[in-house]
Amino acid sequence: MKKGIIFFAVLLISCIHNAFTQDSEYTIKVKMNGAPADKYVYLAHFFGYNQYIKIDSAKLTDGHYLFKGEGPLKGGVYLFVLSPSKYYDFLVNGKENHFELEADTTDFVKSVRFKGSKENDILFGYRKFLAEKSAEAGAISRSMQSQPDPAMREAAREKMNVLQKEVSDYMQKTISEHQGTFAAKVIKANMDPELPKELPKRADGRPDSTYLFNAYKARYFDNIDFTDERMLRTPFLQSKLERYFKELVYQVKDSVIADADRVIGRSKKNEEVYRYVLWMVTNKYEHTDVVGLDGVFVHLAENYYLKDAKWLDSTQRAKFQERVTVLKPLQTGVVFPKLMLTDTLGKEVNVLNSSAKYTIVYFYSPDCGHCKDMAPKLVKFQDDFRSKGVQVYNISIDYELDKIMKFIHTYKTEKMVNLWDARQRYVFRNDFDVYSTPTSYILDANKRIIAKRIPLEEIDKFLEFYEKQQNQKKL
Repeated sequence: MKKGIIFFAVLLISCIHNAFTQDSEYTIKVKMNGAPADKYVYLAHFFGYNQYIKIDSAKLTDGHYLFKGEGPLKGGVYLFVLSPSKYYDFLVNGKENHFELEADTTDFVKSVRFKGSKENDILFGYRKFLAEKSAEAGAISRSMQSQPDPAMREAAREKMNVLQKEVSDYMQKTISEHQGTFAAKVIKANMDPELPKELPKRADGRPDSTYLFNAYKARYFDNIDFTDERMLRTPFLQSKLERYFKELVYQVKDSVIADADRVIGRSKKNEEVYRYVLWMVTNKYEHTDVVGLDGVFVHLAENYYLKDAKWLDSTQRAKFQERVTVLKPLQTGVVFPKLMLTDTLGKEVNVLNSSAKYTIVYFYSPDCGHCKDMAPKLVKFQDDFRSKGVQVYNISIDYELDKIMKFIHTYKTEKMVNLWDARQRYVFRNDFDVYSTPTSYILDANKRIIAKRIPLEEIDKFLEFYEKQQNQKKL
């Protein structure tokens, strides 16, 4: 596991508080037909998307499972867990500390009954209604597919529209009648935002086809309550965030930063929600495969973690500062830092003096097995692309000249510019973020970083793509 990922995993764990406080007691009594009689089952809750944290266990006694402890439990979507792949969810609103549920594993939603939990009565009233309407929708869909008569298919489509409106109306009615309940917030979180029925016209009189996308994106989070910490213990906030940044955000640095600021700004009214949203977005973009997005992490670290993340201790804050110090001068789009090294004849070489159209700064270690495996491919790459204006600077991060020379002669890298830090000016890990080898940077003619850490076998495809992009900009 990479260092950065470990770091953020620690931060995530640190922001998961115990699911209960020491004020009173909770009891949840479960009678579940079909559950094992001779094994422990677990009480758990979501934290983020498809994650759950176990907080209690019970064994069948007198026909039921009893979860009991000091509480109250914090609100969220909780789970009765039989196995990692088999569990049944229900609500805890943080106030209903003593309730019972009875159900059958063959059809949990249809069979479940609650005693002492109005919140679950609301939620499962909705879920049972939805299950009925889903069955009707399936029947209509099958009839549409098998119906050869166009008029009958159109009639089926009308039925489907009526059915969808029934579901929407039911959801709206339930939310309106139970405002302030956690159940209403959970139901609302499953609704898409309302959009205009008609598209506005462009200047040429045609419908503006981009309007709906922009309107949907602008209203995407309207049905999620960022002020309610209980949403952290549901899958809804996480899944919404994941979809937003995957499908609705244009993956270039400025766009990602603008959208990240917008979403994080929504979360600031609740510190725990803010903490989680910031962690999730930062974790997503610290190690991204998308070229040019490395600056997103720097922005988030400088503008949030190093400014107002009150929960960080001095050690954690120092780690963020360390990463910013390393990464800020190495962002895609900035001029590569000065790098003065020595060639095998003892001559000083400034990498920034390269006259090539594209310069590949390739850090390796003579002892690195992967570097040895890639060396023949690197030599072939240099041979194939030298005529296209590409020059490889093959830079050893080790300081033993005999090992470097042996590597050069063994793998015949003489056609490249082979360099090493003879004067020991640099700590490559700190100065050029070389935490593993090989590590590569691609520079343009102005020595600006246009990509980094691209696998050697994909550099040719990247350069071809980059050339096309540059040519399109000239048109």
